[in-house]
Amino acid sequence: MKTLHPAYGAPSLLLLLLLSAGNAQAEAEPRDAAPEAERVALAEEGKVYGGDERVVETLEQKGGQIGYSFVDGRGYGGRAAPYGFLHSSRSGGLFYRTLEKDGNFELEGNFLNENDYHGDLLIDYKGDYRLHLRTEALFHNLDRELLFSQSFTSARVDPPLLGQPASYTSFQDPATDYGITVSQDIAEFRYRLHNFPLHVNLGYWRLVREGTVQQRYADTGFEGDTNRIIAEARQIRQVTQEGRLGVDAHLGWVDLIYDFKVRTFEDQPAIPTANYLARNTGFGTVAAPESVGGVRQHNENPDSIFFSNTVKLHTSLTGGIVGSASYSIDQRENLSRLSDTVGIKHAQVNLQNAAGDFVYTPCKEFSLAVKYRRQELEHDNRDPLVSSNFVDPQQSVKPPVDSSKDVVLVNLAFKPMAGLTLNAEYRGEMVHRDHVSDLPGASTWALPANSATQKGSLALLYHPIKGVRLTAKYAYATTDHPAYGNSYEQRHEGELLATYTSGRWGATANVRARREWNDSIEHFIVNSPPFSDPVGWSASSPLSRTRAAEDANLGVWVNPVKRLTLSANYAWLSNSVDQAVLFTGVGAGSEAASNYLSRAHVYGITANLAATEELDLALALQQIRSESAFTPQLVTFGSADTSGIREITRQDTVISSAAWRGEYRFTKQFSGKLEYTLQDYHERNKAYSDQNGTVHAVVAYLTARW
Repeated sequence: MKTLHPAYGAPSLLLLLLLSAGNAQAEAEPRDAAPEAERVALAEEGKVYGGDERVVETLEQKGGQIGYSFVDGRGYGGRAAPYGFLHSSRSGGLFYRTLEKDGNFELEGNFLNENDYHGDLLIDYKGDYRLHLRTEALFHNLDRELLFSQSFTSARVDPPLLGQPASYTSFQDPATDYGITVSQDIAEFRYRLHNFPLHVNLGYWRLVREGTVQQRYADTGFEGDTNRIIAEARQIRQVTQEGRLGVDAHLGWVDLIYDFKVRTFEDQPAIPTANYLARNTGFGTVAAPESVGGVRQHNENPDSIFFSNTVKLHTSLTGGIVGSASYSIDQRENLSRLSDTVGIKHAQVNLQNAAGDFVYTPCKEFSLAVKYRRQELEHDNRDPLVSSNFVDPQQSVKPPVDSSKDVVLVNLAFKPMAGLTLNAEYRGEMVHRDHVSDLPGASTWALPANSATQKGSLALLYHPIKGVRLTAKYAYATTDHPAYGNSYEQRHEGELLATYTSGRWGATANVRARREWNDSIEHFIVNSPPFSDPVGWSASSPLSRTRAAEDANLGVWVNPVKRLTLSANYAWLSNSVDQAVLFTGVGAGSEAASNYLSRAHVYGITANLAATEELDLALALQQIRSESAFTPQLVTFGSADTSGIREITRQDTVISSAAWRGEYRFTKQFSGKLEYTLQDYHERNKAYSDQNGTVHAVVAYLTARW
């Protein structure tokens, strides 16, 4: 007997039953249709029947809101509300959603002001065609830094005026508010070949940063009688665009994926220019002219283009053994627009990445994962640097560092009993660098040629009883040749997390501590000029660097009554670094042991109340108290010393915020909402108090949905 496909079995059986009922009815006396059948038929209206007898309700939702945002402030509000546009504006939003058997359509948008909005559109037809469009923007307030107000003098280093005074003067930009609008547009389209497991993906992405920033630059040297530090406004419009083409196919037991990307970056305004002074070399027995001076370009953000090709291959994700591999080759090309310098444009950075994964899961209690990564970074197509800014246009520059990195990761998960999981992981990183040496030179960088970092961690997840979860983790890492001054030689890290949840209340506690140190830090000091001559450099005695970081978090929530939820949170963060720092120059004897300490306390309280069936209320309060200071050991360098540095670097900041929201539903379709927020930034150190400020915002909405 032939078995009917499930998509046709039920309709065929129903048809046979109806025919049988019709024959029986023909032999009996005629009678009227049952009223119950009519009610069933009416109840089925609005439903869609597919060939596979699936019944899908047509779902449609739509609505919107209109309102106004009132913003008021005192002082500088950019620190209090760093991502808020500090101007009143109309606001609103809308949404429309429909879900049918053959697809769905979703449209959503919200507008707070001209610099803060988002819109999203999603169209899907049977899973074969899928279109996603999104646009969004936010405003970022930027600081205006204050330069030193009093000019000062320092000794010249160019003969024959060696030791004579040279002046240093600042040129401050006028008081104004700086900020940029960051907007993002995304378009994604996916096509699935209906009867074949193949997808074609097309994508477009654009990021635009537009606004006004503070540009700080200097026309200074260790010689000459006039030196300037300048701050001025700079208009920017930086556009990043990316196009993507991808294809993926399910070919039996293996999936194949190919992805291609092209990305461009363009800084559209003209490159800034300034009138620079001509300078001498500043060192030697006779001062020799070095730079020409005049109107010169500076602080370019070079345009660029980026290409990426990636191929991925992986086996079925449902088996006990899963393997995957990928390879990508990327290239970034510099498209500098400098008119006075050549040799930079078309310089390339080539990046190759290879990866391989193997996961073995023989049973639910055991899992083993082995992963390998390799990355190669190479610079290419670099011509000699020629610049008309210098008396000798042919300039010698160091080649960039080429490198390769290999990473091996092994992860083992074991579940010996219900409620207990053990996880162990090893990670090894091996880095090789070219164009490096033990001492800095004209063509090499003072970095280790080879570095190896070993990391290991052990984690325990325990669920002893209902509502209680415990997590403990310990990690250790070591590096044989730390590359940089803030790199670690050894590091220990421990973490403990506990959560408890019951019907009416719950709590979470988390503690983490990290210790790291490096006893092999070298500073390179000058024995005699010139700086560019490796003979004039030597390594200082190995110095040490230690860092201690701790943070703790405690949160509690409770439902004292049916319609009320209260929560409280406290967090403490601390970071302390002890390290030698160079002061006044890079000569012997200009080092001083220093400590940097930063601490923060975070307090938060929230309350949510469903006062009635129509009225919801919410309140959130938060305060952050942070302090930091840079404290060097008191050391004298000739006529100068390190006294007073702590006082001018110390910061004691209090950031407070309060938010209240109320919503009242007049009917099922109409509601009103009122929101109030207060944000305050207060720096107690007078040197930084110019950025203190308070921002008040009130937003009122009238919402409709049906």
